[in-house]
Amino acid sequence: MPLIFDIVDLCHIINDMFIAVDIGNTNVTIGVFKDFNVLRSFKFETGLLKTSKKCAALIKDKLSLFLPPKEDVEGVYACSVVPSLNNNIRSILKPIFKSKVNVVGEDINAPVMNRYRIPSQVGQDRLINAYAGLKLYGAGLIIVDFGTAITFDVVSKKSEYLGGLIVPGLKLMQECLNKKTALLPYVELSRPMEIIGRDTVSSIRSGLVYGVASLCDGVIERLMNKECKGYKVISTGGDVELIKPYSSRISNIENFLILKGLRLIHNSQSRGR
Repeated sequence: MPLIFDIVDLCHIINDMFIAVDIGNTNVTIGVFKDFNVLRSFKFETGLLKTSKKCAALIKDKLSLFLPPKEDVEGVYACSVVPSLNNNIRSILKPIFKSKVNVVGEDINAPVMNRYRIPSQVGQDRLINAYAGLKLYGAGLIIVDFGTAITFDVVSKKSEYLGGLIVPGLKLMQECLNKKTALLPYVELSRPMEIIGRDTVSSIRSGLVYGVASLCDGVIERLMNKECKGYKVISTGGDVELIKPYSSRISNIENFLILKGLRLIHNSQSRGR
């Protein structure tokens, strides 16, 4: 549905706008916030950040209604798991939004206690998800993020980030089956019609979707039976909607958890906390 605003509403939005950017290994997602509401979001392939002019033109086109006439943006915050592209996103976005681009982990930190054995090894996306989960759901969390890699992150009842598990995501599984075998084709992801595949394509599709769903259920069950009894489960990431119907443990879906986390971090910085 197209966005329709009258002139008064549009000016009010532009004067109180926050931009959140999630740079993943596969895609970049940009969200425009008014207060805590995502008014507009879109994504593009991460590799496009290497072509500054083309990327800037795309962003301007997608967000043409929201480009500020002067320095009226509350803030521009980015989460990146591709550090080599951080300067690219700064140089692309600063002229567009007329505001400094704050990259979490470099310019600011996610305000969550990090109990990882080697704290610097934790991806910023995982810490931002942990902070967002704490603010939205409270302490005692298992956060499952279906990205290029599938991550399971645990936030203790003391509000501490403890660590988690990392496994290959669906896209990596697809590519590996195709590239590392002689006869298996690349299969587009979609919902399997039945668990028992009757040809190669349906067998791979069932294996990927049912396999990942069962993996998630098994990991969550093991966690909840030991260290995470009574914890809430939050799910996010690009493939969560595909997997959810086949999982008995995936719940509390948050489609913009990292973007919301960036918004919440900005709020905490603004209040001096």
